[in-house]
Amino acid sequence: MKACRKPVLERSLSVTKLPSDAELAKMFHLGVPDARLAEQYGVTVQAVNKRLVNMGLRKKPIAVRVNELVKSAWDVKTSRSGPSHHNAYILKNLKVYMRVQLGDKVSQTQQREADWLVGRLLRDNTVIDYDPATEDGWKYVPREPSDGRRIIRWPADKELPDAELQRAMELPRGESAE
Repeated sequence: MKACRKPVLERSLSVTKLPSDAELAKMFHLGVPDARLAEQYGVTVQAVNKRLVNMGLRKKPIAVRVNELVKSAWDVKTSRSGPSHHNAYILKNLKVYMRVQLGDKVSQTQQREADWLVGRLLRDNTVIDYDPATEDGWKYVPREPSDGRRIIRWPADKELPDAELQRAMELPRGESAE
């Protein structure tokens, strides 16, 4: 049997079923789980989470933040005909590494790939760079003093992201770029 979606009017009413922002914030800070709030107010867990995000109490999922960072810094080539860089192995490992640095849970395989990436960058004294004009796009290039502790060459014409995302682009503490 096919599940029916709630009518738009009924879905929009679910937002009003939640308590005021102040009351919801109080419960959030008391550690009341989203599932309990959803059950208590007759809404979905997603509705509770969305409201908390809109209130600034919860950040977007880490993977989304990492993808948005990449999109904001580089116009990564995606194409159905011809070379495409958005699925490149180097980029995938970079994103996983950044997710790990931000505290995201990843699979053992992804953790090994992130560790391998850092090992390669340290061993070869390189950083990741993106050049959309090349066939591969993403490549390892020699580290320069301007790279600092970053594992990626940040575009000179782009403003650096917030401090937390900058740390996610750095070598792990205790590791040094030579």
